[in-house]
Amino acid sequence: MDKQIRAATCIVFLCTILLPASAQDSIWYGFGGYIRSGYGTDLQGQPLDVFKAPNSDAKYRLGNEAETYLEALGQFSLQDEKGAVFETNMRLALVTPTSNSNAFETTLSLREAFVKATGVLKKQKGASFWAGQRFIRTEVYIKDYFPRDMTGFGGGITDISLGRKVKMAFYYLGGSADKLNSDGTVRPTNEFSFNKSTFDLSFYDIDIGFGSLEVFTDLSIFNGDVVETEEGDYIISSDVGWALGLYHGKDFEGGRNFIQVFYGTGAAENGMAIITQPMGLVAEPGQTLSMDGIRRFRVIEDLKVDFSPHFSLLGVFIYQYLDNNMAQNNIINWYTAGVRPVWFFNRYFSLAGEIGWDYTSQSGLDSGSLWKMTLAPQITPLNKILSRPVIRAYCTYATWSDAFMGQVAPNSFADQTQGVSLGLQMEVWW
Repeated sequence: MDKQIRAATCIVFLCTILLPASAQDSIWYGFGGYIRSGYGTDLQGQPLDVFKAPNSDAKYRLGNEAETYLEALGQFSLQDEKGAVFETNMRLALVTPTSNSNAFETTLSLREAFVKATGVLKKQKGASFWAGQRFIRTEVYIKDYFPRDMTGFGGGITDISLGRKVKMAFYYLGGSADKLNSDGTVRPTNEFSFNKSTFDLSFYDIDIGFGSLEVFTDLSIFNGDVVETEEGDYIISSDVGWALGLYHGKDFEGGRNFIQVFYGTGAAENGMAIITQPMGLVAEPGQTLSMDGIRRFRVIEDLKVDFSPHFSLLGVFIYQYLDNNMAQNNIINWYTAGVRPVWFFNRYFSLAGEIGWDYTSQSGLDSGSLWKMTLAPQITPLNKILSRPVIRAYCTYATWSDAFMGQVAPNSFADQTQGVSLGLQMEVWW
């Protein structure tokens, strides 16, 4: 395992410096990435267990992350005498869950590997062709949530100008064999995921006078597959689904506001480039699961504001409706609202707080709430809410409904309805 880790930390750098040079006019290299790492305890002699509501897609992340996660991005670019730019991009990821034993694994993943060519069309100098595997996603930072994640293998064209105020992109995507979820955690082995084919068309940078709009539509084709289990196999039937989304973004002095609305059906219901097991779905051996009747609607309000050198705020509200097409207990509702205020005492020292509420319900089954609260003294370079690197200590308290006993932080608080964790963490991107 040590050899694997050492190889992963240097492979991006080696790839960039070993790529063949040519007689191009300009050649340059880039290196970037993201890391979070730390350790926490549940005050019972165990590493911290995350507080996440059942039937919710994401958790509030401050003082609630139980892994070391690294992304390392290497880029090699060259520009010819006509101004065309060719970029080679590679992004590796490592994730190691915290553990007090040797019974854990470090997962290595190739998250991006693509080439992009810009400036090769005479009348569309800003347009880019690409092929490979790349990130195509939107993030809600406070929850480390990627509601739209079309990351996958494929290719397409982006930044086609349609007049002065509209751009267009078109992609063909074939899913991804990545072992990791969008937030960098390892996908559970008891949940299925399959590749599918998706045609993605988007129109964006649409200037409406008050911010900008993006509209996208997806058509996903799934050829069906079989899930093999020790108890027996079950079949996922073929399906064709579609999705439609609308985003509105508004930048203003000190911050930005972002609204997302999404509706998806069948094979396109999750807003991702892969088929994933729908929330609340219970599969039994010999059963055939149909994607055709699945429906998902989601609306998100995501706010970031640096009010002054002394105070900043992140805020979020999400509502999601999911019909997982089960014969019973098929309707799942998820509401969440939360804020992360940060008070800056001087240039380097601050106090971050986070309070988040999740409410979920499943027809005919349990419903309830989870409240999660964190205080975290921090050291950062600037008086801004997303200033990085950051060093922080944290104390997290969570309480949840009796109906969720055994489903929230089950490794540490299986027979309780509240829990506390303490820890230290760093986070940086560059």
